[in-house]
This record gives sequence, structure tokens and C-alpha cells, in this order.
Amino acid sequence: METNDRFKKSISKTGSVTWYFQAFRTTRRGFKTKREAQLAFLELKKNRQNKKKFVNSNEKFSVVADQWFKYYKSLREQKDSTYAKRHDLIVVLKRWIGEKKLVELTPDFLEDLMFSLKEKGIDGISQGYSKNSLYSLRQTLNMIFKYCLKREILNDNPLTNIRMPKYQKSVSELKETLNSLDQKYLTIDELRTLLNYSIVHEELPLSTLFIVLFYTGCRISEALALQVEDIDFENNEILFYKQTSVRGKQMDFKIETTKSISSVRRVVVTDLVMERLQQLITALDSMRSKFVFRSKEKYLFVYLAPFKRGIPYRRDYVNNHIKRCVERCGITKPFHTHLTRHTMASLVAEHCSWEVLKGRLGHADKSTSEIYRHLTSDEKLKPLKAFEVLEN
Repeated sequence: METNDRFKKSISKTGSVTWYFQAFRTTRRGFKTKREAQLAFLELKKNRQNKKKFVNSNEKFSVVADQWFKYYKSLREQKDSTYAKRHDLIVVLKRWIGEKKLVELTPDFLEDLMFSLKEKGIDGISQGYSKNSLYSLRQTLNMIFKYCLKREILNDNPLTNIRMPKYQKSVSELKETLNSLDQKYLTIDELRTLLNYSIVHEELPLSTLFIVLFYTGCRISEALALQVEDIDFENNEILFYKQTSVRGKQMDFKIETTKSISSVRRVVVTDLVMERLQQLITALDSMRSKFVFRSKEKYLFVYLAPFKRGIPYRRDYVNNHIKRCVERCGITKPFHTHLTRHTMASLVAEHCSWEVLKGRLGHADKSTSEIYRHLTSDEKLKPLKAFEVLEN
């Protein structure tokens, strides 16, 4: 039997007595007697031990992980970029548990591993993994274990029901979040300044790309995949249904479907945007008649340098140029990759329904788009109208 310290008495304000215990990173309460609490603990311990039963338990995790990834790719259900990200996650997992045998990957071990990954890097010194990274690692690990169940390598998934660490922000971090809300988007005047600056100081494909990004709120990878045929001049609409993907050299870029089905959309724009796109198309057609383009496809937002003329920009290249323009325009707001999407949403939010904004952004549900409500300064002033009668 475990030590008596595990089982503790609790006395309520009314004088009633109950027992509780702590085990396996959990607390169980409300037992009428100590014996009842002890029996509950033994049952909990038995259930966790049952989860440790394996069939081919001497296989190394690294071997099984490689087998799963080969199977995963053979299904041909994901984009190349998804396979690349999943492979990177496997590399991380193998770094931590690659030499472990499956029999060693018990629920207790895996739970401790998740908590360790939150706190520190593999060297024991560097910072631990962020919440998104940790949950991505857990998701990949879960996919591998499900594969093991299917192949009868395991009898049970040891990852089931393990507790994940919680991430809590400090008071200063929460304060910084509140202070930075209006730093996530550009105002009308700031956007006008930025676009005018880009027209003068950036090449035509890049300055036109800026206009498309800020007017449509599309993802950069979606804009970089645009071709002449994706511009509907009759209806003033731009068609988004694909995106670029790059792993390695930009010359080896690939075209993939959009992030999700909901990302497939037609976005209406102003006459000015269409005029700029027509100017760009005319200029590129003129260049094609005089110079060799590396791609036979008529992409719009492309490098003009001879050695990669006609190849779509790299996403990092676009981000760097937007950041540089923001700084040179004297805009002190910090740059982030969703600046264009946040700016578009903040500008149009008060002029259309959330259903329309959802479609424009390519979100799957309205709740995702509604996060932009807090971005607009005018929007947060509307509730004050309710107090005007009281104060007057």
C-alpha cells in the first residue's frame, strides 16, 4: 500500500469529513472514508498499468516512426508542405525518444515528457516548446500510435487521456497584449502612405502585390499563385483557389490547393485594383516579347532579375519588403506576417456583415473572423452610446 501521506482528510465549513488523494498528476476528491479513497487509488493504478500492455514492444520508436511516415506519404492525401512539416516534427520526436523502445513509452513517461518539453529544450538549457509546437508534436505522436494500433504493434494507445501542461501568460504579458491591439493593423492614413511609397520605390509587380494583399486580405502564398486567368475583369473579382509552396530553392516552387476548402473564394475589389492589375499584365506581356521568362505560366507577382525572371516571389522576400516599406514610411508599428489581413479586416469590418468578412478572408466559420472585431477603434466605442442618455 502507498504511504499514508497520499490519502488526506478534508473538513468542510459545515464540519463534514471527506477524503482525497493525489496520484498520476491528478486529484480525486469526495470519498467518505479513507478506505474508499484507497480502493479508488488502486483501481486508478490498475487501469493505468493495463495501458502499458504492448505486443511488439521491443521495436524502437525511431523505426516505427519512419514506417508510419512512409505509410502516411503513400496515402497521397496531404500537400507537400504538410508532409514537410510532419517530417520536421518526427525529427524532433526522434531526437527525444528515438532510441526508446515502445514498451518504455508508458502513459506516465509520455506525460512527463510533455511537461518537460514545455519547460526546456533537449540541451536542458534552451527555452521549451510553445503551446502550438507542443500540441503539434503530440498530434504527430498520436498519429504514429494509431498506426501502431492498426498494425497490431500496440494493444492500446499510451497517449490517450494523458494530461497536457497549461500555458499561462504573466500579468505583464497580458498587459502587453492589451497595449498592442491597435498595433496589429494600419490606419487609413498609414496604409495610404505605405501604398504610395511602394509605387515610387518598389518594382511594378511588388507594388501591385501590396495593393492586392491589403485590398483582399489574402494570404501571401495565395497571391503569389495568381495568374492572368485568375483575374475576372468583367466582375472586378480575383479568384483564390491555390497557393505556392517552396522547400529549398525558389526555382523549385510548387502550386498546391488552398489551406482549406473554405479558402476557395472570389473576392471583389475596386476599379483601382483592376486598373493596377491590368497595367501589370500589360507590362509583363511586353517584357515576355523581349526577354526569356523562366516559367511558361503567366504568374503576376514575379522576379524581374534575368536569372529568375518570371518565377513567383518567395514569401519571405515579400514580407521583408513590406517590413522595409513600413519602417521607411515612419510607421512605428511592429511588422508581422498577418499585417495585411488584419488591416483589411479592420477597415471593412464596420461596413459589412461577419458572414461577408468570413468569405472575404476565407475562414471556415464566423467565429474565426469575429476576432477582428476588437481591432477597430471605432467598433469598441459603440457600446458607449448606451450611456449617453444616462449622462445627458
